[in-house]
Amino acid sequence: MKKKIVRRTQSAQRTAKKDEKKGFLLMLKSWMFVVMVALMLGIGAIIGNFLSLEISADNPQVAGVTIEAE
Repeated sequence: MKKKIVRRTQSAQRTAKKDEKKGFLLMLKSWMFVVMVALMLGIGAIIGNFLSLEISADNPQVAGVTIEAE
C-alpha cells in the first residue's frame, strides 16, 4: 500500500494586535464616559448650590420660620 501524502497548510494568522487595540479603545471610551458624567454632576452641584444661596438670600428662613429683615 502506498502511504498518503499529508500536506500541511498554514493556518490563518492571528490578529492579536487588533484585538488589543479594540480593547484599549473600549476601555478608554468607558473611562471618558465616567469622567464626563462626574464632571457634569460636579458642575450641576456647584450651580445648584449657587442658585440655592441666591434664592435663600431673598427670603431668609431659620427652621422653617421666615425672618423679616429690618
